[in-house]
Amino acid sequence: MTARPGFLSWRRPLRILAAGALAACLLPPATSALAAPAYNVEIDGAGKSTSMLKKFLDISRRADTSGLAPEEIRRLVATTPRQIKELLATEGYFAPVVRSELDRSTKPWTARFHVVPGPRAHVDSVEIHFSGEVANGPHADPRRVERLRRHWSLDPGDTFTQQAWSDAKDALLKPLLVEDYPAATIKHSEARIDPAKASAALVVDIDSGPAFTFGPLRIRGLKRYSQAMIDNLNPIHPGDPYSQQKLNELQSRLQDTGYFQSAFATVNVDPDHPHNVPVRLDLTENPRKRLALGGGFSTDTGARAQVKWLDRNFLQRNWRLESELRIDRETRLLGSDVFLPALDNGWLPSFGAHYERTVSAGETDDKIRAGPQLASPDKRDEKVWAISYFGDRQQIGDDFRNNREALVASFTYTRRRVDNLLSPRRGYLASAEFDAGPRGLINEANIARVHLRATWLKRLIGRWHTVVRGELGQVFGGNRLTVPGDLLFRTGGDQSVRGYGYETLGVEQNGAIVGGTVMAVVSGELIYQLTPSWGAAVFTDAGNAADSWSQFHFAHGTGIGARWRSPIGTETLDLAYGHETHTIRPHFSIGYGF
Repeated sequence: MTARPGFLSWRRPLRILAAGALAACLLPPATSALAAPAYNVEIDGAGKSTSMLKKFLDISRRADTSGLAPEEIRRLVATTPRQIKELLATEGYFAPVVRSELDRSTKPWTARFHVVPGPRAHVDSVEIHFSGEVANGPHADPRRVERLRRHWSLDPGDTFTQQAWSDAKDALLKPLLVEDYPAATIKHSEARIDPAKASAALVVDIDSGPAFTFGPLRIRGLKRYSQAMIDNLNPIHPGDPYSQQKLNELQSRLQDTGYFQSAFATVNVDPDHPHNVPVRLDLTENPRKRLALGGGFSTDTGARAQVKWLDRNFLQRNWRLESELRIDRETRLLGSDVFLPALDNGWLPSFGAHYERTVSAGETDDKIRAGPQLASPDKRDEKVWAISYFGDRQQIGDDFRNNREALVASFTYTRRRVDNLLSPRRGYLASAEFDAGPRGLINEANIARVHLRATWLKRLIGRWHTVVRGELGQVFGGNRLTVPGDLLFRTGGDQSVRGYGYETLGVEQNGAIVGGTVMAVVSGELIYQLTPSWGAAVFTDAGNAADSWSQFHFAHGTGIGARWRSPIGTETLDLAYGHETHTIRPHFSIGYGF
């Protein structure tokens, strides 16, 4: 027996699955669960496949239909064994034995099906063939072909299922489609099934087609803003090899400017014309000015009100002005940033000034931060250079007041390697910030500061995922009486050490918690994905801040939580127990930091 996925022998079971899903949506109210069933359906012996069979079999979906004639019920019983065999074939069972019985002595009647699935098919052999320019001609790349073969995911000995077969072929084709060969296709594929041996011999033929190169940029939808700004941000040059990542990077850079509501970069994939293919860029511009009112809530800082003013042609120079007023339980913030057009190399200059008043853990700070910065256009490997002035007036209770200020130069590098920036499930994010300022007119001492952060996400087995976080910081030179609070460290809260209030872990001073010169946080959580959107988690966090490592000790928090992959990012709701305070705190947040 030979089964050829993608041909007639596989289409019928797939049509059964599709028809079952459609019928589940379209059944009239008369067939609701409240109606008396026309008959009962019992299936035994199918193991984990039982729920799938009950969901998609015609006899199961029509069990609650009133008014079925006895002849129709007998017809359904007679055709069900064939449907069971076809559905089990999608799960790798190609030699099942099915016995059926219609018991008319019960009220209502009972349709019984005993299933012996038999052995599940395993992959016996795999043949992968490549043609096209990746394998032949001047662009042939034997090492790339061999690398693709090594990453084939359905190896001899693995269980054969229709889903695993489809996923393996998709994973084989995708690396060609996204780099150099957007016209690559699966020219031929088949799975030769031997039911007697419960084995599958797999054959896949990939045609890479020709290697494509980019041509000139053609823009549609540009009216308000200059093309020079787009040219400076464009990472694609005529003659470059085709890369989906480059197209995505162009879109991301333009949308990050704030000038465009949407940006879509595409090419016409025509195998007969693969060279110097024009890049079509479709833009939807944002209006020049915008007033936004917003609100929100966080378990860290409570309710929040926010007003933003945006002018994308500030001083008639295509500068982007962003001003913000934000008020929550612990913070009053007023500030503005001005973003200048990109430089010829794509880097983005900006400057800004902010005033912030914070009331946290018994400490009140009035803070000013101002200065210019220069950011790289690549968000996967983002670099930011800055010069910043920090000044604050610290108050604790009625007796303690302290003025602090510093001028530092900074470099921050952030590396993002995740499958999705809004709701990542695998990959990692890491950042390193270095600050330094010499003793002189403003700084009372030589100051240096290091702040490292990393988040690692990985899928484990089945529906299990893990998230591991780490954070480390230290200030060299100066102390908490001379270094402004924004350069010191406190921790605790939703995305730090859960089980404790926002920034309530630090150095105790006069009954308040203030920033320290050293800080460390470690966190691990295990998530079980209940559905594609919902998950349940257990976690443990540990961290603290102190004046020195000799005085440092970890404060621990453990708990459970829920995870929801929402359209705006992964939302987390946690209940955490703080081992130092012996209290339980709720925590709510959206997304992963940086």
